[in-house]
Amino acid sequence: TELFKMAAASSVEPPSVLDLNPDNSPFPDSDSPESRPDEEPPAPPEGPSLRDLAELEPEETERRLERTRRELSNRRKILVKNLPQDVTNQEVHDILKDYELKYCYVDRNKGTAFVTLLNGEQAQDAIRTFHQTSIRGKEISVQLQPTDSLLCITNLPHTFTAAQFEELVRAYGNIERCFLVYSELTGHSKGYGFVEYMKKDSASKARSELLGKQQAERTLMVQWTDVNQLTADHLHSKCLCVDKLPADFCDTDELAQTFSGTYKPVFCQLAQDEGSPVRGFAVLEYETAEEAEAVLTEMDRQVIGGNEVRVSFCTPGTSGRSTLAALIAAQGVMSNNKKGLLPEPSLAQLMSSMSNPAALQVLLRPYQTGTGKRGGKFGHPQGLPFLHGSPLTTALLQLSKVQQVPSLLGDPSRVLLQKAMGLRAAGSMAMGKGLLGDSPNGTILYPGGRGDASANREVVAAIKGICICEM
Repeated sequence: TELFKMAAASSVEPPSVLDLNPDNSPFPDSDSPESRPDEEPPAPPEGPSLRDLAELEPEETERRLERTRRELSNRRKILVKNLPQDVTNQEVHDILKDYELKYCYVDRNKGTAFVTLLNGEQAQDAIRTFHQTSIRGKEISVQLQPTDSLLCITNLPHTFTAAQFEELVRAYGNIERCFLVYSELTGHSKGYGFVEYMKKDSASKARSELLGKQQAERTLMVQWTDVNQLTADHLHSKCLCVDKLPADFCDTDELAQTFSGTYKPVFCQLAQDEGSPVRGFAVLEYETAEEAEAVLTEMDRQVIGGNEVRVSFCTPGTSGRSTLAALIAAQGVMSNNKKGLLPEPSLAQLMSSMSNPAALQVLLRPYQTGTGKRGGKFGHPQGLPFLHGSPLTTALLQLSKVQQVPSLLGDPSRVLLQKAMGLRAAGSMAMGKGLLGDSPNGTILYPGGRGDASANREVVAAIKGICICEM
């Protein structure tokens, strides 16, 4: 449904984005004057397609792959928990005396130490050595620190070097690590990379500035990433974005057939709805990353419906359906920005306004674009306004739309949202047939037939715009 699409990639950190192409693609055509600021010079050519790049020497391929493997495992921050309440900073230094500590902070109230070591190898060795050992009669836990400062940047030129990528992302703050992802077959860049900042503020700024930025006639896409999903098994994307499709192209079956010459996709969907401006691109998912790479190499810059399309990898670790929703939501935010609407409210703003319907209404006003009689190709709940990418709000409505299902914040949140957004009085709202199917009792059906008992994980993932995480 439209409601699911809007929730699927709204981040808890509000992005600021640049211009949107009039053709409503998330990757604007740089030849259009509306797609770039007047004061910037024309972007350089985007370079050759992946299949036209020169073959690399085996040594160079291995050097690139080794650098990626090294950076992938270079998580050097550890968390030491369950320490004695009177533990000192010096005592933690003494415990870890065999390692080179770059930073150490002890929170005595929580019995926790935040430690940064020299590199990922030392961090892993410290975990193996000290996890579940005893200090003054207390068994401690040592694990990698979680991070909320990790971004994935996609749609980079395939000729973009590691040095260029580092220069691009370093402008927004101190970097913990950054790396491009390379093809294990050819050694060439797959057109996306990851950056982890030392501070969340730096990551937020980078996301705001880079999302929609023109880079060699490509429009960068940026997504928050769950560090626990960034593993060797999930490093290579199985999803492709097909961009620059004709605006009137609306045959999903034809697109799936066109992209089934080498391998058949397991998911194929056009980003197009009746009554919605989103169109011009599609997302396909394949069984393996190797299949996706083979199709990209074959199909990039092929002509479909008179247009030379662009095919690029999407953020890895997420399904095709979630990836499509993320791109649709990003396009909606770009569209709002182009119209001069207010910035997307943050989670903190929404939460602090839940007790004040008037304030909540002001925050949500930029995203209320009318109800309409039809919600598009997949439909949306009747009586609900069409929202563009507001974080949390769509998920709250989805969870609280039926009286039998308590909302995340309890029944009062449903009442407040109804007051703030002008919804009709409480009562079951009939669901139109949605992207994931409908349910006789009005609840949400998720892939595989799951119901509300397991829905919270996908709702949280939808709010964050990242891969699904356990709660």
